[in-house]
Amino acid sequence: MADLGTVLTVVDLVQRGIVIYQRIESLPQQMKQLGRRMERLNIFLVRLKAFVEKNAKNKNTSSSLLSGQVSDLDALLKGIEANAAKVHDLFERYEKGTLSRSRDLEFRARWMSQIWFSLVDSSPDKVKEIMEEIDYERSVLSDYLSLMAVDKGPAPSAPAKPRAGRAVEKQPATALTAVAKRASPSPSPAPPRRDYRILFVDPYNEGRSVVAEGLVKLLAQLTLRARGDWRIAEVRSAGFFAKDQNECVDVIDGLKYSHETFKLPWWPGGKSPSRVAMAGLFDNKWCNHPFKEEIRTEIAARKSRGMKKDVFSYYDFIVVFALREHDNMVKLKEALRKKTGAGPPRGKGRVLQLGSYLSPRKGAVREILHPAATNDAKLNREKWNAKVAEIKTALKEFLKQEMKWEQPNDKGPAASNQSLEVRA
Repeated sequence: MADLGTVLTVVDLVQRGIVIYQRIESLPQQMKQLGRRMERLNIFLVRLKAFVEKNAKNKNTSSSLLSGQVSDLDALLKGIEANAAKVHDLFERYEKGTLSRSRDLEFRARWMSQIWFSLVDSSPDKVKEIMEEIDYERSVLSDYLSLMAVDKGPAPSAPAKPRAGRAVEKQPATALTAVAKRASPSPSPAPPRRDYRILFVDPYNEGRSVVAEGLVKLLAQLTLRARGDWRIAEVRSAGFFAKDQNECVDVIDGLKYSHETFKLPWWPGGKSPSRVAMAGLFDNKWCNHPFKEEIRTEIAARKSRGMKKDVFSYYDFIVVFALREHDNMVKLKEALRKKTGAGPPRGKGRVLQLGSYLSPRKGAVREILHPAATNDAKLNREKWNAKVAEIKTALKEFLKQEMKWEQPNDKGPAASNQSLEVRA
């Protein structure tokens, strides 16, 4: 679990920067974008702070994170702290009219603020770099909050307004328990997205990930029949340690795994899905429509495959089933970022553990583990029947929470022409 002192320090620094940002009446557009990014980052940090404080108060020293993951989270927080210090410095210097601390330059006229970015250590390129780092750090922090089963609390509320007659500039720039967003006219609501891309990942892409892919395709057709609308453009699955079509073998081999058991042996890939897993998915009375057989034929024909280099920039959600896969994917995200010099675009590449959408066990995210095989065929089938049901329950909750999906009653007009795009 993250150290409370570290979390408090980071939250305080981020919020002090936001306080200054919200005081300044006029800012260049890029600085406004930087401030908004800090406000969004603050929402995730406040959730982490509340979680850590609650566990400290209850003297709960247990954690769903391994020691290696705790170290990674600590490094992430230190990176956030370093960027927050840069942002605080930028806003403070802008407010005071200081071009550079190192050169002791100041501007006295407001019009000079227009050239502020082109001088010394406040160039647009450097500010853009900070914004990209903040976007990436918020993405990884979100991954960890999901893994730790941190509650999705409400957005921070507004701080108390200053008393009448008290100048805003005289408010102390101290850390706030909650920081409000800058007031702005309410924009027209954007139309709901219908281009989400989802990738399910397990070690070898022959069982759970293929079942999840098939379930989403079945739910898609049920939803289209009932309402003629579906928000997912593409759903796929892959194996972390499957070599076929894997573009990340060298990167995966070079990862620093949080536990020795997290590195599994490579399998060649190119295999058909598990027969017993497919029986658990399709040999039942649920979703008995002509499209069920079509999807079964499609899924049965596919072969297990590995990871693509663009996995985090192409997919909106990378969904895994156990702590091991979650940690491995987060480490792969960081390794690919270091190798390419760029993280995923904002909003892309979220790593989620599907069990986080089920009721937690002892405060930790539930793992949806691969059923242990036995020599009893009937028992194997029963295990996969139960596993398919567990995955389906979690998927429905995932769709509800992330895409405002409403479960159809399996009655309604015929399916529309909308279909799932499949990337070759």
